[in-house]
Amino acid sequence: MMNADTQITLDQYYAAVVSDISARFPVFRTVEFDRGDFERKHLPVPACLLEITEFEDDGKNDPGTEAWQCNARVEARIVFGFRTERVKLQCRKLAIALAHFLRLRRFGHPEKPGTKLPTGAAMLVGCYEDDFSPVLDKYEVWRVEWIQNMTFGPSIWNDEGETPDKVYVGIAPDIGKGNEGQYTQIAGDK
Repeated sequence: MMNADTQITLDQYYAAVVSDISARFPVFRTVEFDRGDFERKHLPVPACLLEITEFEDDGKNDPGTEAWQCNARVEARIVFGFRTERVKLQCRKLAIALAHFLRLRRFGHPEKPGTKLPTGAAMLVGCYEDDFSPVLDKYEVWRVEWIQNMTFGPSIWNDEGETPDKVYVGIAPDIGKGNEGQYTQIAGDK
């Protein structure tokens, strides 16, 4: 029997994304989610500033588990200081490399090495120059966006107890409690 536990937490997702991007792009001096309270002169650059900007219900792909399935819109801002040589080119090149890395990506599970988070593959939206972040107006900034399907909340189908190793079949009306002797074993050790 397969466990239907496909839920994740934001903490797990954040840790997985930061870990995978940091490992693949050691050039980033900063990789973190939700950093909005920094002072410009203290931001180690180049930086990859991450943020989830939207959770949209994905009712059309409801797995029937009573958990909430949604599409998260995620943004990564690639930030360079203006003192970087050929800053516009460097920023664009790193944004393209990150977009390529993210395309169809499933991030590694931070608590289960060697496994991936139970999410859909990252669906790349695009790569854009970002002139609309006033707090970052002293930097060259490009934004990479993607959508990732994820599930929040427990499934009603999570395994509990032991998985049976034998399968029996009965024919109505001789089924249920008290009719165990009427059942025929069809799988498992006999």
